[in-house]
Amino acid sequence: MNNIFYVILLGVLQGVTEFLPISSSGHLVIFQHFLGFSDPQVLFDVTLHLGTLGAVIVVYRQTLWQLVKSGSSALSNPDFYCRPIRTVSDTSDLKLIWFVLVGSIPTGLIGFLFQDQLESLFNRPEWVALMLIVTGLVLQLPRFRRQSNNQVLKAWHTPLIGLVQGLAIIPGISRSGSTISFALLLGNSPEMAAKYSFLLSIPAILGAVIMKLKDFTAILISPINIAVGILISFIVGWLALRFLLSILNRGKLAVFSYYCSIVGLLTLVWLRF
Repeated sequence: MNNIFYVILLGVLQGVTEFLPISSSGHLVIFQHFLGFSDPQVLFDVTLHLGTLGAVIVVYRQTLWQLVKSGSSALSNPDFYCRPIRTVSDTSDLKLIWFVLVGSIPTGLIGFLFQDQLESLFNRPEWVALMLIVTGLVLQLPRFRRQSNNQVLKAWHTPLIGLVQGLAIIPGISRSGSTISFALLLGNSPEMAAKYSFLLSIPAILGAVIMKLKDFTAILISPINIAVGILISFIVGWLALRFLLSILNRGKLAVFSYYCSIVGLLTLVWLRF
C-alpha cells in the first residue's frame, strides 16, 4: 500500500464514491481485491474518509457555522435549561442539531455492537457485490415517495434514517444513497434530504476514525501516503459532492441504480470465473 500510485487511485476512488451513491467502501474492497492486497486495509479506508469529511464541511460550512452559533447561543441562555424541549422546538437550527444527534444513535449502536462482524465482510468481495445490487434497488425507492405538501424533516424520520445509515456500514451499501433515498421516500425535499444525510455523516465518520485510532500503530502505510490519500479524497470529494447536489436537484438520483447493479453483477461473474 506504500505504492503512491495505489494511494492516489484509492483516494480518487474514495472521493468519487463517497458522495455519488455507489458505495465507497464497496468499491474500495473490490479494487483492493483486484489489486492483490493481502488484507482489506480497513484503517486506511477509514482515514480516507477524513478527506471526504473535509469536503462536507467546506460545502456546508455556512450551515455548520449557523448551527454552531445557534447551539452556543442556546447553551448560554438560562431558558434553555428550564425549557429545553420548547426551546429546541421553537428554533429550526436547534431542531436540526437535535435531529442529527438522534439520528446518530442507531448508527453508533450498530457500529459499536457489530463492528467485528461488519468488518469481516471486507474480506468477502462476493458479499460486497451482492450489496451493490441491493444499493441499486434502494436507489429506486424515491419513485414511490409519499406525496406531501410539507416537505420538512420530521422527528420520526431521524431514527429511521439513522438506522439506515448504520446498516450502510456494510460494504457495498451506499451511505449517501440509502439515507438520501429513504429521506426522499419519506417526503422530504432533495435539498433537505441531502443536507441531513451529509450532516449526519459527520459524527458517523468521526466515530469510525476514533474507534480505529487504537490500530494506528499497526498500520503499514507511511504517514506521507496517508496525507496524500486524504488530500486527494478531499479534492475529488468536493467536486463529486457538488455534482451529486446538481443531480439531486434534477431528480435523477435513480440513474446510479443501474450502475450499482451492473458493477455488482459483473463483479460476481468475475469472481466466479
